[in-house]
Amino acid sequence: MGTVRPYVVMMDLSGAPIRVRPAYFSDLDALVRLGLGIQRLHADGRPDLFVEPSSEALQDFFRARFSDGSHMLIAESNSNSPIGYLLAEHATRDANPFKTASSVLYIHHIAVESSAQSGGVGRELMKGAVTLASELGVSTLRLDSWHFNTQAHGFFETEGFTPVNIVFEKLLM
Repeated sequence: MGTVRPYVVMMDLSGAPIRVRPAYFSDLDALVRLGLGIQRLHADGRPDLFVEPSSEALQDFFRARFSDGSHMLIAESNSNSPIGYLLAEHATRDANPFKTASSVLYIHHIAVESSAQSGGVGRELMKGAVTLASELGVSTLRLDSWHFNTQAHGFFETEGFTPVNIVFEKLLM
């Protein structure tokens, strides 16, 4: 896990502080709960690619992330209730005949409880990712987003991300 220290990042609508911190194994149930929402969005958007959400499968998935070097951040409310998470990986690539060497913090997931969306939680998770990247000596954040997830595209652009690579597909069956 990263060494991001907890910090008060904002106030929710009631004026209570919200903070971002590293995820702990005790957050497993909250990660699964939040993961179910993002998996539902993906399964609805591309049912040909994404499986239906499964608590058991997500529990296994997040358990594995605690031991594989992934970095997970939790946004929590004043009641210590997780309302969002960010899952990232420090990815490195050696130079090759086509590309230069790279070291990036790749954001695989960012999920915010529906009742907390558009309240700054995602922005604060991204600030946590910037802090983590700095601690890792990484100068680039990277992520991808599915074409159907236009709400996320606007958020990412607001956060300073720009499109870099577009993937095309042609269904043959």
